[in-house]
Amino acid sequence: MLKSAILRLAMLAILFAAVSCATVKVEKPAETYLPEIVRPESSVIGFTAEARLSDIQKELNRQFTGLVYEDNSLDNNGGDNLMVKAWKQGDIALTMKENVIIYRVPLRLWIKAGFKTTQLGITLSDYREVSGALALMFRTSLTLNPDWTLSTKTETTGYEWITEPVVKIAGINVPVKFVADLILQKNLKTISSSIDESVKEYLDLKPHALQAWKSLNQPISLNDEYKVWLSIETSGFFSSPITASNGIIRIQSGVKSVIETSIGQKPAAKAPGPLPALQISNTVQDGIVVNASLDIPFEEINVQASTYLVGMDFSQGKRKIKVEEVKIYGSKGKLVAETRLSGSFKGTIYFSGIPAFNAKDSTLFLKDFDYDISTRNLLVKSAAWLYQGGFRNMMAKEMVWPMASDIKMMYGEINNTLKSYPLADGVTLRGQVSRLSMNDILITPSGVKPFISGEGRIDVKFSIKN
Repeated sequence: MLKSAILRLAMLAILFAAVSCATVKVEKPAETYLPEIVRPESSVIGFTAEARLSDIQKELNRQFTGLVYEDNSLDNNGGDNLMVKAWKQGDIALTMKENVIIYRVPLRLWIKAGFKTTQLGITLSDYREVSGALALMFRTSLTLNPDWTLSTKTETTGYEWITEPVVKIAGINVPVKFVADLILQKNLKTISSSIDESVKEYLDLKPHALQAWKSLNQPISLNDEYKVWLSIETSGFFSSPITASNGIIRIQSGVKSVIETSIGQKPAAKAPGPLPALQISNTVQDGIVVNASLDIPFEEINVQASTYLVGMDFSQGKRKIKVEEVKIYGSKGKLVAETRLSGSFKGTIYFSGIPAFNAKDSTLFLKDFDYDISTRNLLVKSAAWLYQGGFRNMMAKEMVWPMASDIKMMYGEINNTLKSYPLADGVTLRGQVSRLSMNDILITPSGVKPFISGEGRIDVKFSIKN
C-alpha cells in the first residue's frame, strides 16, 4: 500500500509538472456572429399647423367690400314698392368655437319705400328714402378629410338690426322683416360660397404636409466633425379634428416615424413615397423615441483590455501566473476573452460573458462572466487552484468599458440641433430628448454595437400664411 501511495503521489507530481511547465492547449470557442436583427421603436412626431383667426378675418374683409346687394325696381318682388341697396359697413367679425367659425357681417342700408295706387283713374304715390344698418350672421363648420381636403359648410343663423329704418308719414311703412329676409336670401348663397372658398384656400394643409413629408426623410447633421446623423423614416400621418382657442386655429397632427442616429458617412435619403391618407383620431400620440446606436470597435475594446490586464500578476499560494495577452472577439452572442498566461500555468484560456449596460456609471460590462466550458473542464481536472481562485474575479473587474462620454455627446448633439432646425422655408423642427436608456447590445464582426433609446418630443411647426 505504501508503494501504491508513493506511486500516486509521483504521478500527481508528474502531472502538475507537466501542467506547470508545458503549454496547455484549450479548445478555442469558434468566432461567430449572430445576424443583426433590431426592430427600432416607432414614434409620432408632432405636426402642428396654426392659423390666426384674425388673418382669415383680414382676408375676408379684403374680399368683401362695397355694394353687396342692389334692388333698383319698385315693381319687382311682387310689386313690393321697395328699392334697396346694401353696402358692407365696418369689418366682418369672426369668432370660433371648436370647429365652427362664426361670422357677423355688418351692412349699411339705403331703402326707398312708399306706396303707389290707382283709384278712379287717378294714380297716387308717395315715397321716402330711409337708411338703416343690419348685421347678417353665419356659421361655418370645418372638417378635415382623409384625403387632406377641407370640408366647409356655411349656413345662416339669422340677422340682427343695428339701426332699424322707421317711416311713419302718410301711411308709408317699411317692412323691416321683409327687407332683412330679402337681403339674407339674396346673399346667402353668394356670401356662404365665398366664405367656404376663402377658408378652404387659407387652411389648405396639403402642400405644407407634403413639404414636411419630403423634408423629414432627409438626413440631418447633428455634428459635422464627428459625422453624427439623425435619420427619420416616415410611414404615416395622423390628425385630430380642427380646433381653435384664443384666436388660433390649430390642426394637431402626427407623423409616424422611426428616428435613428448613426455615426459615419451620410445615410442615403429614403424615398418618402406619395403623401399617405390622413388618419383622423380624437387623440394623437406626441411622444418620440430616438433610436441611437454606438459602435465600439474591437480594436478599441482590445486596447483598453490590454492596458489594464496585460502584465498583471495573480498568485495563489506558491503558484503565480502572468497575463501576457488578451484578445476579445464574439462567439454565439457572447464576448470571449482569449487570455494567454505564463508562469505556473502556461497556455491560453477563454472566458465568456454577455455584454450589458450599467446605468449607474454608464459603462459596458460582461454579465455572467466565467470560464468558457472547454477551459472550465480542463482547469477542474488539472488546475483546480486556478479555477477556484480569484483570477476570474480579477479579470471580470477589468472587463468594463466607459460609455458616458459617447452618450453625453450623442445626447447633447441631438438636443442642440433640435432646439430649432429649419427643414424648409417656414417649416421648423423643434424637439428635446429628456431621458436615455439602453436597449439591445449587438456583437458584430467589427465590434460591439449598443442601442440607446432617447425619450422626448419632436414637433414640426409652421404657420399657415397666404
